[in-house]
Amino acid sequence: MRKIIPEEHEEVYETEPVENHKTEPVKPKRQISEAQREHLNKIRELAMKKKAQLKEITLKSKLAKTVPKQDLAKQYDEYVENKVKLQTKKKEEVKEEEEEEEVIVKKPKSKPKKKIVYVSASSESEEEEKVVVVKKKTKPKAKEPLENLIYNNTKDNLYNRMIEERVKNSIIAYGAALGV
Repeated sequence: MRKIIPEEHEEVYETEPVENHKTEPVKPKRQISEAQREHLNKIRELAMKKKAQLKEITLKSKLAKTVPKQDLAKQYDEYVENKVKLQTKKKEEVKEEEEEEEVIVKKPKSKPKKKIVYVSASSESEEEEKVVVVKKKTKPKAKEPLENLIYNNTKDNLYNRMIEERVKNSIIAYGAALGV
């Protein structure tokens, strides 16, 4: 091998090939008969099928782990959709009731009827007057749905807790201001 350096340096190096390298004899490839090739091909096909089965099994196991999570997600989505539908139905019912209220003309309330009864007693000097007032029975109010009761209860609890925290913090701040 020669290494040529640009003309400015004009030095030329020559190297001699190294012949000390030992060369090992190359083994000839093994000759395979047709029967052996067919057998190897069958084994390769079986191995490929087995590999595909194992791949499928691992995929199924991974999917089996995610299936419960997907089921929970589907249940949550269904719950949210049902809740939205219920709310829209309630809004429509409220709108219908409001429309009905606008159409209905309310009659003025009539005063309760009074009956005046004069009873003559054995003594003529005293006259007794009885006033009987007939009262109409009021219809019981419709009970609030359970969701509204629970919502109002938790809202009240949170409000009370918030007030307690404010009082507690103000007492602590007051104590710190006094240097206690």
